[in-house]
Order: sequence, then structure tokens, then C-alpha cells
Amino acid sequence: MEILITNHVILYLLFLSKFQEKVASLQIHFCTIIKEFAKLVLIFLSKLNLKQNFSERSIFPKFHKKYAEGVTWRAVLLSIVLTPINVYLVVQWETVWGTQYPTTMGIFFSAIFCLLVLIGINRLIHFVVPNQALVPAELLTIYAMLSMAITVSGHDFSQTIFCTVAISRWYATPENEWANLFWHYVPDWLSVNDFDLLNGFFRGESYFLQKNYVLGWLQPMIWWSTFLTVTVFTMLCLTVIIRRQWIEKEKLGYPLVHLPQQMVLSTPREDRSILSNRFLWVGVGLATTIDLLNGFAYLLPHIPSIPMSYDLHTHFTSRPLNSMGKIPIQWNPYVIGLAFPIPLDLLFSCWVLFLVWKMERLFGSIVGINTPNYPFPDQQILGAYLGIALVVLWLARKSLAQIAHGLIKGKNEHQDEPMSYHAAAVGLLLGFIFLVLFSYQAGMSMAFSVSFFVIYFFIAFGFTRMRAELGPPLQGIHYSGPLQLIVAVLGSRRLSRSTLTASAPYWTFTKEIRNNPMPFLLENFKLAESAGINTRKLCWAMMLAVCVSAFLTFFVFLQLSYQYGSIGAGRGRTAYTIIERWLNKPQETDIPFLLATLVGFIIVLFNTVLRLRFIWWQLHPLGYPLAGYYHFEKLWFPFFLSWLIKWICIKQGGIKSYRRLLPFFLGLVLGEFICGSIWGIIGLITSERTYTFKNW
Repeated sequence: MEILITNHVILYLLFLSKFQEKVASLQIHFCTIIKEFAKLVLIFLSKLNLKQNFSERSIFPKFHKKYAEGVTWRAVLLSIVLTPINVYLVVQWETVWGTQYPTTMGIFFSAIFCLLVLIGINRLIHFVVPNQALVPAELLTIYAMLSMAITVSGHDFSQTIFCTVAISRWYATPENEWANLFWHYVPDWLSVNDFDLLNGFFRGESYFLQKNYVLGWLQPMIWWSTFLTVTVFTMLCLTVIIRRQWIEKEKLGYPLVHLPQQMVLSTPREDRSILSNRFLWVGVGLATTIDLLNGFAYLLPHIPSIPMSYDLHTHFTSRPLNSMGKIPIQWNPYVIGLAFPIPLDLLFSCWVLFLVWKMERLFGSIVGINTPNYPFPDQQILGAYLGIALVVLWLARKSLAQIAHGLIKGKNEHQDEPMSYHAAAVGLLLGFIFLVLFSYQAGMSMAFSVSFFVIYFFIAFGFTRMRAELGPPLQGIHYSGPLQLIVAVLGSRRLSRSTLTASAPYWTFTKEIRNNPMPFLLENFKLAESAGINTRKLCWAMMLAVCVSAFLTFFVFLQLSYQYGSIGAGRGRTAYTIIERWLNKPQETDIPFLLATLVGFIIVLFNTVLRLRFIWWQLHPLGYPLAGYYHFEKLWFPFFLSWLIKWICIKQGGIKSYRRLLPFFLGLVLGEFICGSIWGIIGLITSERTYTFKNW
């Protein structure tokens, strides 16, 4: 196995060195070929007389002090009113109907759609009562609270936990012996054991708002809602500590905040408006046309649809080429639009490293490597995110040391932080202690609980850096979270039955980690910094949204379960099936898992060192885990298209041409978000599955 890993690293280095030489040569020739074409494009753009209104500086004017801070009673009230609607839509789409899946995306289209509707209503209010129109800071406060509410209600956060609450009791049979395996170790305060309550929950055709049902579920509802809220609060404290370093000192790009940030400029009090840019509406028109035609074709099969993908793998039918797996060619407008603001080197790294992953598979087939799961992408991605977290902590060591020194000396610096560093440090410690004690009381060993949450927050840290710098349309880790890493290190044989049983709900919200709350917290602080929002008030407004959403998600989940029966049960059964396998067939230390994790860790460190020492090294370490994620195979070509267009644009027209083009690409995103929301709502009204623009 060690020889395989060594060959793997050598192949990676050789391929990258040769590839960079070829790319540098091709760029020179390609630049000459497209020069005339680029000139024609720029002439066309100038004829459109587009407003050059897009800027990354703070562009929000000052308003009356009453509204300037953003976190006003009306903004908070509107957010709380909109939260149940969004939670209901998310649970319906993702768990009942299995469609749309807004919380598995990098930016929530339902939140953007709500923001767009509010902007439209706000314009009408301005015409009637101008002084009562919402200001940009208030609109962004609403967006921030909604994004946190939707995050908590997401497919990979609260919903997955709720799916496991009663699974071990209901699906126990004499054949699987779950009664002997699990029942004794599932605490009553976190689950429901009354079969009279579970009958309606799993069979449906009932109504949750009955006294015996509500009282039976109240205790686990309160405890799990508290657990989720404290998890987010702990992340909030961690975010406060690194906020200044990433936002003010390193000035990371935060590509995913561009769209909501620029949308609020359409408020009637602001002259410059991206929504009044004609090129934006060209993008909206193109995206909506595609989604409308494909939406009708989905409902009416005799209507021709617009092809959105083609798989090159169909041409590779024999060894060794077929070992590369799927190589889809997709042109998803949403992904193309979101990828355009990403820095060029990151775009380049993502699609190039995707090809590197495919070459790894090809290499393994050529040399006859038959090891299952080679080249272990999921484990390498886990190691890569841990490496990213370690690297960014090391780069921020001076800033963190200053904070620690201030805490020790009792200095109270940086009064403009969302909360004082002392409060953040105490909150982080207390939150972590609560999560560990909660897990210990649920049945885990103390050492397991501490290890689990240390790894979990390290991964969250890596995810947050990924979104702050790259802003991908999606990210995740497939079935290689903290639980799998601990089992790989110790082996399931060394873990108690109580610990493994208690970890079943934890497996569900760490198996993909696609809508981790921590990145959204930092992005909301970035929006607050641009808009002049009072971040201290925003902190508690976001936590209010989290508390409300956690409880509402549980309530909506229960109501829909009693209505339809067994919603999301598959996710819960998968968790207990994995635990059952670990208990019935105990595992030893998983050496291939750990070696692959180490390889991913080393590759990130290696790429980081090269980028810090050599200006010419274009590959970014963040591209490696994203390109290896199994869903990225459907996104690599949109990334390539965005990179190519952006490279041509900047090479021939400079930053001005980029700013002219950017509204068009944001329009592609906005158009698909509008159609996606409308098709999703139509599907709920008609009780029919409808078209979804998310093609992965």
C-alpha cells in the first residue's frame, strides 16, 4: 500500500509540472487566436452602453440613523415571518418530494428569491410612503437571518438528525436483531419509544397537533433543538475570532456574497442598481428561457427539451480508459454564473485538478492497481480539508497570538467586533463543553466525544476557508466525516456498543456536511461590513433565527411525517445499518483509509508551500478537495467555461470588461433561482414533481 501511495504522489507531481508547461505554451498561442474575437466582443459590449456600476468597495450610502444599522425591529420581524415559509418549503422539497435540494447548494435560491420579492415590494412602498421603505442594510439583515434559518433546516443538518430519532425502535425485526443491538443504548430523552406515537409517524395519514403526540415528542424536540442551536453558537464564537483576520486583513473575496450584495442596490434610495443593468436581464432571460422550456418538457414529454449534458464516458468502453469513470459535459447556467467571480487561479486549479483525479484512476488501471476505492478520493478530501484548516491556522498564528495575549492581559481591544474576544472565547469553551457533555450523556465515551467535535470543527474551519476564498456552488465530504476517521484510527472493535449507537444521529449530519452553518456566518459578517450593519446586533439576530428555525424544522418535519409517513426514513436506516455492520463485524485500524487521508493532507501542504514560494505556481490547494468531490464531475466543464471566458475578458479588456460582463453572469444565477423557486412552488401546489435546474 505504501508503494501505491508513493507512486500516487510521484504521478501527481510529474503530471502537474508537465501540465503547467503545456498550459503556459498553449495560453500564448491561444491568446493570439482569440484576440480578434475578443475585440469584437468588447465592441459589442460597448454598444450596449452598460452601466459600470459594479464595485467591490463599500457602496452603500448613509441613511437615517434609525435604519442605518440594519438590525431594526421591522427587519427582524419580517425575517421571523418568512422563516416558517422557508423552513416548510425546504423540508417539503428535500425530504418529502426529494427535489430542488436548495440547501445542498453553495447559495440558497429560496433566500435569494425572497430577497428579490422584498425588493419588488419595497419599490411599491417607496412610491406610496417613501420614508418607510427598507434600506439596504435592513434587506441584508433579512437575507442574513433567512440564510441562517435555511441552513439549520437543511438536508445535511437538522433534517438528517430527525430522521434517526425513532428508526432503531420501528425498524427492529427478529432478523436484524436491532432490539438487542440498540434499544438498551438509545436514551429515552433523545428518542420516542411509544409505538402508539410511532405508528402515525411512520404510516402517515394522521395529524401531529394532538396532545399525546405533542407531549410525546416534546422532550426530544427540545433537546435536539438545543443541541443544534449550541452547535451554531459555538461556530459563531469561532467565526468572531477569525473574522478580522479573514475579512479585514487578508481581504478574501467571498464570491458568494456578490449577488445578494448587489441586489440590494436596486432599492429606490440608491441611484446605482445592478437590477437596472440591461446586461443582467440578458442573463436572466437566457436562464429563464432554458428552465421554462425544460420545465414544460419535464411535465409534457412531447415537448422537446434543451440538452444540458453529454457524457464523454460513453466513448471510453474498454480498459484502461473506462477506469476514469464519468466525464460529463454540462453547461449549467447557475454554475457558470457563480463560478465567474471566482479568482482565475482558483478556477484554473479546479478544472485542472479534476483532470488530475481522472489521471489517477487511469494510472491505477494501467499499472494494475485493483485496490477497492482507489484512489480513495473521499479519504483524500478529508485529509485535504484538515490540511487547509491547519494551514490557515498557521498563517493566522500572529493574529491569534495577539488575541490570546489580549485575553491573558485582560485587554479589551477591537470594540467593533460582533462580540468581545473574551465573550467569544468563553462562549466557544462553554459551547464545546456542552456538546461534549451532551454526547457523553447520550452514551458516547468522553474521549470519543472530544475527538469527534475537534475533528468536526476542524472540517468546518476548512469549509469556511473554502467558501471565503473560492465560493464554490457546492462542497462536501462523502461518507468520510469525523465518525469514519475515528473508526478508521481505532477500529470499531475498540469502541463500545453504547458509543457507536449514540453516534448514529451524528453520522447523519456529518456524512456530507454540505450546508455547514459556519461559512454562512462569516459571509453574513462580510455583508455587514460592506453595508455598515451593526454586527453585535446581527449576531443575536442570526441566533434568534437559528433558535426559531431549529424548533420549526422539527415541528414541520413531524407534521409532514404524520401526514405522509416515513419521510426521510432511508437516511436514518442507513446510519443504523452502518453501525450494525461495525458491531456485528468489528473492524481493526483501516490503514488504506489513514494513508489516503495523509496523502490528501500532504498534497495540500505541498501546494501551499509552492504557492508561497513560487509566483509561477498556479495551482491552488483549495482546488484539490473540491475537484475530488464526486458531485464536481458534473461541474468541472462550467468551471472551465467560466475560466476561459474570464481569462479572455481580462486578457483583452482588463478589469473594466470583467465588470461589464459580471452582471450578465449574475443574471444567469438569478434567472435560474427565479425559475427554480417558481417550479418548486408549483410542484407543491399541484403535488407533482417539477423540473429542477440542479443537475447533480
